[in-house]
Amino acid sequence: MERVPLRTGLTLRVLTAGPADGPPVLLLHGWAVSAYLWRLNILPLAAAGYRVIALDLPGHGASDAPNLPGAYTLERFVEHLEAALDALALPRVAIAAQSMAGKVAMAFAMRAPARVRTLMLFGAVGFGLIPPWQALAPLLPALPGAVPSLLVPRRVVEFVQHRVYGKLGWFSARDVDEYWAPSQFPDVVRAQVQMLKEFDWEPWTPERLATVVLPVTLVFGTRDRTVRPVHAERLAAALPQGQLHRIADGGHVVMEEVPERSNAILLDALRAAPLDCGQ
Repeated sequence: MERVPLRTGLTLRVLTAGPADGPPVLLLHGWAVSAYLWRLNILPLAAAGYRVIALDLPGHGASDAPNLPGAYTLERFVEHLEAALDALALPRVAIAAQSMAGKVAMAFAMRAPARVRTLMLFGAVGFGLIPPWQALAPLLPALPGAVPSLLVPRRVVEFVQHRVYGKLGWFSARDVDEYWAPSQFPDVVRAQVQMLKEFDWEPWTPERLATVVLPVTLVFGTRDRTVRPVHAERLAAALPQGQLHRIADGGHVVMEEVPERSNAILLDALRAAPLDCGQ
C-alpha cells in the first residue's frame, strides 16, 4: 500500500500485488465503498501473473476528499484516472470497474482508447437503471464539522450491505466494519453526497457506445437492485466487441458474492485481450 500524489493535486491510496513485470490490471470500486471491494479478486489475479493495482477513488476510503464545486463530475474523475495512470507509469492497462467506476472507466476509454487493453465492467452505471435517490441529493443541506459522520451509523452500512447482495453469498461483520470505517471521516461523507449531485448517472446511448472498439465485458447479477440491468442487453449489443454475462441471483457486488465465478470471468477476458509488446 502507498499514497500516490497526482498532478491534479490529489493523493490516492493505491494497493498493488503480483509480479512487477506482469501485465497491469487496474481495479476500480463503485460509489461509497473502497478498494476493499476487490479483496477476493486481487490475489487470484496476482497468482495468475498479473500486476494488480487497486485504488481508492477520490472522495473514498483513504484517498483525498476535496469539497470544491465540480470536484466529482464524470469529467473530473476521468482526469484523475488519467493522472493516476501517469503517476503509476502505466501507459496501457486493463481495467475492471464496478458501479459508478464503470462509467468512469468507459468514459476514459472513449477519451484515451490507446491506453486501455480491455474493459471488464460489473454492475456498471451507464448500462442499467438506477433508483431516483440521486435526485434528492440537491435537497440535502451542507453539514458542518463532524455531523456527516454522525448520520452514518454502522447499522446503516449493514442495511446497505443487505441491499446490494443477491442470494448467492453473504458478508461478514468485518466487511461491514471495513465499509463503515471511511465514513468516520466527515469529508468522505460530504464528498459522496456531492457526487450524487455532480456525477453523470444517466445511461449511455447506443450511438456513443458504438464508437468503443476495444473488448468490453459486462457482468450483471440478475438481482442487482442498485443498477438494474434493464438496458444491459441492448447497450451491450451496441458495443462492437461487447459481451454480457448475467449471474443468476447475483446482486450488485458479485465479486464479493461469487468471487470464483467473477475471477474466472476476469481471467478469461484478460487472456482474450491482446498484450502489448514486452508484456
